[in-house]
Amino acid sequence: MRAAAFFATGPGAELEYAEVPTPAVGPRDTLVRVRACGVNHSDLDSWRGTSRWNFTLPWVLGAEFVGTVAEVGGQVTSVGVGDLVTALLQYNCAACERCQNWRPDLCPNLTIFGTGCWGGYGEFVRVPERAVIPLRPGDDLLATAGGQCTVSTAWHMVNRLAVIRPGDLVLVPSASGGVGSALVQCAKLAGARVIATTGSPAKRELIESLGADQVVVRGDDAVSPARFARALLEAGGRPFDAVLDTVGGPQFGAHLAALRDDGILVTCGAHAGEIVPLDVVKLFQHGWRIAGFRIAPPDELRAAVDLIRSGVVKIPVDKTFPVSQAAAAHRYLDRQQHVGKVLLTAG
Repeated sequence: MRAAAFFATGPGAELEYAEVPTPAVGPRDTLVRVRACGVNHSDLDSWRGTSRWNFTLPWVLGAEFVGTVAEVGGQVTSVGVGDLVTALLQYNCAACERCQNWRPDLCPNLTIFGTGCWGGYGEFVRVPERAVIPLRPGDDLLATAGGQCTVSTAWHMVNRLAVIRPGDLVLVPSASGGVGSALVQCAKLAGARVIATTGSPAKRELIESLGADQVVVRGDDAVSPARFARALLEAGGRPFDAVLDTVGGPQFGAHLAALRDDGILVTCGAHAGEIVPLDVVKLFQHGWRIAGFRIAPPDELRAAVDLIRSGVVKIPVDKTFPVSQAAAAHRYLDRQQHVGKVLLTAG
């Protein structure tokens, strides 16, 4: 099959559209012909090596995708050839002690598409039957292909890690991206008042349309964290109960400083910079908590798909690229000019 794969890692590496082996199908597997696949910042981190995952090269990325079943193993009963499907972006073994004790998210054999096995950046992807989610003909394929990762991440950050309650004041930095836009919506669903930030005035309208109560345009990225923290506090009218951060980088200290005592900052990304300054004295003086998003469990992945299919959470699509132009899609995403989701499509 043809796939966008990387054959080396590091700053000089790039995706190549090349011939790679078609995945073999076992008795309980399906082979899905990919129609659309979401692009995530973590994909860029993978071939650059900043994700710190180990890959057997060549490697095919793509955690979330939709397509039609092209082949089924002999023991598959839930779907058939031609069915429209998506898949849980990660799946557990269903047999170990962790899985048997209702903690599949702690399964030592947890497999993530595009990280632990090949993903949807190719013509075909192998999907175990237990990870398949059947779709209906009227489902929005681009939204479903591009939303599971962002919505499940946002839902888990809002409801499980930050535990947002009605009336909470929440800060969502860089809210125009995939996870950021989902965070705004999920925090509003939880009853929060949401202050969002963006680096571009052109992105304000979309962020407001997703439900943000106020949008702060960050402006010059070189602005001092202390001054930016004051601007955030002025916008919120009081210190924030929670910060839901996707970027890290130089404003991490400002986001912490805008928290109330015993407030929480939840982070799921560091695309503005992985290493940040941290004043530990202030951390314990204020009782601030910092939590990292790891993964969403299977029930939340399914809930995320349902939220997308029902239209409760919107997935704004910024741009699509043919999978053969995946390298261009990554360069476009890296410029951080997008507003919403970037996807790859077959053809």
